[in-house]
Amino acid sequence: MTTLEVVAPGLRTLVQDAGRPGLAALGISACGAWDRAAHELGNRLVGNSRQAASLEVLLGGLQVRVHGGDLLIAVTGAEGPLSVDSRPAALFSPVLVHDGQVIELGQVTRGLRRYLSVRGGIEGDRDFGSLASDPTRGLGLPVVKTGDELAVGQAQGRVLGSGEMGGVVSHLREELSLRAVWGPRDDWFSTAGRQSFVDQLWHVTDQADRVGSRLAGEPLEREVAGELASEATVRGAVQVPASGLPVVFGPDHPTTGGYPVICVVDGPDADLLSQAVPGQKVRFLVSKPRVHLG
Repeated sequence: MTTLEVVAPGLRTLVQDAGRPGLAALGISACGAWDRAAHELGNRLVGNSRQAASLEVLLGGLQVRVHGGDLLIAVTGAEGPLSVDSRPAALFSPVLVHDGQVIELGQVTRGLRRYLSVRGGIEGDRDFGSLASDPTRGLGLPVVKTGDELAVGQAQGRVLGSGEMGGVVSHLREELSLRAVWGPRDDWFSTAGRQSFVDQLWHVTDQADRVGSRLAGEPLEREVAGELASEATVRGAVQVPASGLPVVFGPDHPTTGGYPVICVVDGPDADLLSQAVPGQKVRFLVSKPRVHLG
């Protein structure tokens, strides 16, 4: 069996796949790769299905040694150096790594999260059908640490040939425009509050992780000042706590929340926040259709 020996885990490296959707009633969030486009592209490049597990590497610093045979890999997501036995290798492209060689993902130069995909995917014990790391609930594989031996699965799909990758749209933009729909609790905000929400150029703060990204700007004016009973939340929901400053939920969001959700961001657009560094500019493009509960 081919394995990856973790020589250095980097700041925070997680095993992520397509997640475990449909379990909110059990209090379990879907989790999974935050930058789903980068995760799926990496899998395509090495001939895996989109459900195959990859390594989500925050900022960089990951070093892994290949054991048990040669291995095809691809690195996608944030920009930064990639090397194999100290020799530079190409990003967004299949790279053949020989038995015993060390793969190193250097520190990012743009963005936040990089994805190391290996042909056959990472394997291990599944919780509710998924390997996705969910440290909050103790599900999936744990946070990667030095000395771990990560098993690699059996290769199945066809590797993309030259020119088959198609256009890669970069998530690494100076200003993010996030498409969304109003509701379910936009009526808890005044007309001026809703207008301020769409007019403002918000900024991502340093309080941003896989649970949610807190934004800085002018607080939103509320129409309803009372308490809200806890209700269901989803990935991309924009919750506004007592501070009046929005939080956009990510893949590890809670399944319920007690603050009003002013709108819900389109799934692929919500994923753009996976690469948003503190200070990143964010604007919301909110359409008229509303999200309804029940």
